[in-house]
Amino acid sequence: MYTFPPFRLLGSGWATAALLLSTSASTQAQAQRSPTPPDTARQVLPSVQVQGLRPTRYAAGSRFTVLDSAALAPFKSASVADALSARTPLYLRTYGPGQLATLSIRGTSGRHTAVLWNGFSINFPTLGEADMALLPVTSVKQISVQHGPAAALYGTGAMGGAVVLGSATPRLGQQVSATLEAGSFGYGAVSFDGIHRDEHVAVQTSLLVRSSENNFPYTALDFGGPVRRRQASAALQQSSFTQQLSLQLSPKAELTGAAWFTRSDREIQPSVGSVDAHARQQDESGRVVLGYRRRGTHSETTVRAARFADNIRYYNDNVQPSNSATVVWQAQAEHTLQWRPNASLRLGAEAQHFVADVDGYRRHITEQRYAGFALLRYDPTARLRLTLNARQAVLPGRRAPVAPTLGAEYQLWRRQQQQLWLKANAARSYRAPTLNERYWGGVERQELLPETGVGYEGGLHYEALLGTQLPVALQADLTAYSLLVDNWVEWIEAPTLAPRNVRRVRSRGLEASTQAQLHLGRYWLSATAAYAYTQARKVSGYAADLDPIGNQLRYVPLHSASVGTQHAWRNWQLTLNGVFTGYRYTTASADDYLPGYALLHASAGRTMHLGRYTLTGLVQGYNLTNKSYQNYAGRAMPGRSALLSLRLGWH
Repeated sequence: MYTFPPFRLLGSGWATAALLLSTSASTQAQAQRSPTPPDTARQVLPSVQVQGLRPTRYAAGSRFTVLDSAALAPFKSASVADALSARTPLYLRTYGPGQLATLSIRGTSGRHTAVLWNGFSINFPTLGEADMALLPVTSVKQISVQHGPAAALYGTGAMGGAVVLGSATPRLGQQVSATLEAGSFGYGAVSFDGIHRDEHVAVQTSLLVRSSENNFPYTALDFGGPVRRRQASAALQQSSFTQQLSLQLSPKAELTGAAWFTRSDREIQPSVGSVDAHARQQDESGRVVLGYRRRGTHSETTVRAARFADNIRYYNDNVQPSNSATVVWQAQAEHTLQWRPNASLRLGAEAQHFVADVDGYRRHITEQRYAGFALLRYDPTARLRLTLNARQAVLPGRRAPVAPTLGAEYQLWRRQQQQLWLKANAARSYRAPTLNERYWGGVERQELLPETGVGYEGGLHYEALLGTQLPVALQADLTAYSLLVDNWVEWIEAPTLAPRNVRRVRSRGLEASTQAQLHLGRYWLSATAAYAYTQARKVSGYAADLDPIGNQLRYVPLHSASVGTQHAWRNWQLTLNGVFTGYRYTTASADDYLPGYALLHASAGRTMHLGRYTLTGLVQGYNLTNKSYQNYAGRAMPGRSALLSLRLGWH
């Protein structure tokens, strides 16, 4: 068995810092909250509260999808991919349960989605994308998805959108919770959350260990007709440890630290009908972030440093083991000035140093990247919010284009308990070539250009508190968008396999969602519904690109939707979720496709209070209609399955 002690990923200095972070057991409380509007800062912040201004404050006119602790509660031991697939219409291209899963937003690819943790991108520098199946929900307390170009806020890769993995502010005191889960197809998981917070120190700890045989039955077509088989070579083992620390040095100064270690050992699920080569992949990541924040009367200064290390080892029966080891040193500095209650400016800079030892590069690689940015928020009146942002990156051998963003939100009308906002946003974005694209095969490709994108969106946001005897809180959003990506990189044979800037892609679509909440005595109901129409087509290319023009891109569903309800009465809880994914072409010529499918999931549970202890039992069912489907061509997906969860909490 291939092993790699996680602290070796960080080096002795960072290991010492990580050990300091883990000196105290802790947990993260699950604070339920109401759905958030596009901009959570509905009231103008006074000058003494500059701290805590999140990037969303500088994203007027943008669309967000937020899964808070209440929405994530049923996915205690699951991955971010599982939660997004079950609760949103966002399309994740997955190769099987627990296998590689990448997120596609507005018709783009996984390389066009930036995934951030503690302000830094965790996309693999080799692939330029994040594997959502390797990110456990237990390590994050909130998932925020920004739809559309967001390079000014998040940097390279945020062309289709960005995923921000966040944490909630812990409550004072101590809390501990432990979860034991068992389910179908050899699934088992153990997790732990702990928290300690007083006036000066807050420490949070999360731990997860899970495994699954994934030996589910599926139906395959053979020469004699449909046959029933059982999936083989798809087992997985995963573990994750997260530690976060906040130390209040003075009323104005704070020191923060975070460490996140993950390890995964996965058998690579073979395609249906193919010869099993016993492929296997082992992924290990070690991430450490240290930060310092100082607050003034009208300003705030933050500096952060991080070291992210990723090791990937792949092998099968037919090839020699392949190794990939990368380290990214990163530093950020930001200064926020709020010179008026309705105006704030954030200036910042960042630097990255990449170190890569990848078999496919045939040599040791180092590379530096830099960027500077400015974010402006100005509210001329209580009915109008404006943001103007810009980022300039400096890449090896070339300079990326300036990435500006202009956003606005205007209150069209307001009644005593209703309001309607008009929002609009225009942005330019970019994606720097990945290390694989620049150095694979031992050839440095100086001619490869950064991808660029221009996006526009506009829509309406509605909020209301309806009824008096039976009050219902309602939110609804409608957004139309257009996105053009130029210099799209594809790997093609010309004459040998290599990446080329060969195509221009236009994506247009419509996104709609609504959320409602009802409180009636001890009964609570939350209902959500969302729909996405996504038309993504290649509009031009070059001679080396043989793909036809005008067809819907591969694995981009034209229609997708999700609905869900959460019920709570006394100590009982019930959750129902349904998702629909339309047909997807599997070839560039659009001559073959996977049919659409609809899935139904549910969970039911009860909580018992025993003094300072709580005991929760939860039964979850997935794909209750036992639908036979494929998310990716040739990769079987499980039918009906169940999960039993037992959670013990103390506070």
